[in-house]
Amino acid sequence: MRAHAQALPTRRSSSLLLFAAAIVVVLALWLVGAVPARAATVHLNGVRTTLTTDPATTALLFGAGIIPLPVSPTAVTPTAHAASYTFPITGGRVDAKTLVGSIYHSGGLLLAHYTTPTTMPTSWQALALTKFTIRITAHPFLSAIVNGAARAPIADLDLSKAKITRFVSHHRTFVRIAGVGVALNSTAVGAINTTFGTSLTAPVTLGTATVLARVGR
Repeated sequence: MRAHAQALPTRRSSSLLLFAAAIVVVLALWLVGAVPARAATVHLNGVRTTLTTDPATTALLFGAGIIPLPVSPTAVTPTAHAASYTFPITGGRVDAKTLVGSIYHSGGLLLAHYTTPTTMPTSWQALALTKFTIRITAHPFLSAIVNGAARAPIADLDLSKAKITRFVSHHRTFVRIAGVGVALNSTAVGAINTTFGTSLTAPVTLGTATVLARVGR
């Protein structure tokens, strides 16, 4: 039986092999660069979200006898035609670059309505919206515990005009998101209508919010 000798690669075939290997290396490097590395998340441990209510909405609620009261430790500061509410931030986790994630708060709002019938004592109706959570996603929203029961999304957040800044103060890093539009959605408006007998139509502009969050160490 005759043995067949293995042919040695020619100069041309060697060049083709080197060229093919180079293409494989380039493609591998491109794929590594095309797949984004896992983005780092940061923890938040303060400070507050401030909501300045829309004057027209404030007048609408007051005209219907509905008073938005702060739930401790939320603070409220009256303004000329509206009010400014401050909700403490208790924690959260967001993407270090895109800020996608969640921001948690304590306190909340108690929408209270009073009536003084001629034949019976003054009575109160109330709708509690507490422990707000801001969810920053492709469609950001605000959720709350409704009347101490289940959590539900109550407002849509508009970040189209928001201004995001990062700064360092006293060796701590902060993130500020200013100019966030807040509009009550159909869930919240439906709860208000059911509770108080109003006939509001969603969405209802609630106001503008500014988030000031401290990055945890």
